[in-house]
Amino acid sequence: MKLAFLISAFTDAPHLRRFVDALPEDADVFVHIDAGVDEAPFRKALGGTRAQFIENRVRVMWGSFRQVEFQMELLRAALSANIKQSANIQQPNTYDYLFMLSGQDYPVWSPRRIVQYLEEHQGENFLQAMSLVGRPEADTKEYTRYRFLNNYPWCYGTWKSRFRVALRHLCELFLKKPLAFDADGRHWQLYKGSDYFALTGELAQYVLSVYDNSPQLRRYFRNSFAPSETFVHTIAFNTPEFAEKCILSNPPQDGRVPLEELTPLTYIEYGEKIRELTAEDFPKIKASGKMFCRKCVTGVSDSLLALIAEEQTEQD
Repeated sequence: MKLAFLISAFTDAPHLRRFVDALPEDADVFVHIDAGVDEAPFRKALGGTRAQFIENRVRVMWGSFRQVEFQMELLRAALSANIKQSANIQQPNTYDYLFMLSGQDYPVWSPRRIVQYLEEHQGENFLQAMSLVGRPEADTKEYTRYRFLNNYPWCYGTWKSRFRVALRHLCELFLKKPLAFDADGRHWQLYKGSDYFALTGELAQYVLSVYDNSPQLRRYFRNSFAPSETFVHTIAFNTPEFAEKCILSNPPQDGRVPLEELTPLTYIEYGEKIRELTAEDFPKIKASGKMFCRKCVTGVSDSLLALIAEEQTEQD
């Protein structure tokens, strides 16, 4: 079982080291550090580990297409690593699974249990989503708003940021972004999931190919809300041979669907922001049965990680 863990981080280098050390030892690890922060503390913290820092760093703006860009750079780095030379023919590296994760995640399961589970479910994609077409406004409103200028790193509260928000609300009066659209000779429906998933090598290569060769599709998502939660999902669920191996959600139409319900592998608590986890959360995390948890913070989550370590020992 060949695995790659693709991690994006911008803070808490000590926790990132703990996270990398806790992953299956035979797996490859690729790390993207936000171009807006100093990479040096992360390189120091991960010195001597198997972590590979990707060269093409992206200045991340939450909710913008820049998040899709770093996802694709992580996929590109992993899929092009360790190219095998055979009779002067280059063969791209292949993985059974590639995980897209955050630097503040941590595995709840032991490495042995993770690998065993993947072997038992080989060929399935741990990518969950729902179609936004026909959903109530509570689920779709943000996705029908054009978010022009969203990729610029303007600080919230500045006049540039206020202008961007005003432009969004002005455009809303006479423009509505479609949830079903045509691009690059195909008809697409918009699907929503979360940033955290695991793809088979086959689907990962297909997603990157579509990204590279579909300028109209990129243009649609470039001014969309939180496209890192929709881009990969839309490609997968509009392609029948992959859609049947993903997790389709059809939730009731009686209210907004929380992102936690669309995150198949990672335990998360959302409020106004993602909640920092402590030892008090351990019973809920364990009961969720999920493979990872987020958000873990040095000095806040230390006791939780100790409880998880005890649990992992029992799993083995």
